[in-house]
Amino acid sequence: MVELDSIDRRILAVLQADGRISNLEVAERVGLSPTPCSRRIKRLEDSGVIQGYSARINPLALGLSICVVVSVRLAKQTPDAASQFLSAIEDRPEITECLLVTGSVDYLLRVWVKDIEALRQFISAALQAIPCVAETSTMVILDTTKSNGLSTADTAARPGREQR
Repeated sequence: MVELDSIDRRILAVLQADGRISNLEVAERVGLSPTPCSRRIKRLEDSGVIQGYSARINPLALGLSICVVVSVRLAKQTPDAASQFLSAIEDRPEITECLLVTGSVDYLLRVWVKDIEALRQFISAALQAIPCVAETSTMVILDTTKSNGLSTADTAARPGREQR
């Protein structure tokens, strides 16, 4: 576990808001000179706190207009069933997120498809055809009001927030 101080948290908040920002701009925003800032970012990357950088893609630009969450209950909660399920869904491009959860279901999947017919095909041919799957339930996402990952900074350290 890496010890994060307030400067580290500010760096993370700046990078989370804009992963393409230059080291010089990060340094200016957090009140460091570029060299120590660069060393801190490198330490955060090497220690696994920063796991990578990516682009958020607009699903509509790819022709994907329907987002659903599918809950999946396996017939048996065994390592073999879980392995079989995960192997079966591993290469499915429709699935953008797979969460192992507790409760009455085993997995939650975030799935993007182009239309209702594609959703029907995915559920029947891809999910319900997996032998270890006992039951699925699909919830259509009507709107997303918040989707920005982890909050990495203390409230007072977040850019744009006033300290109280």
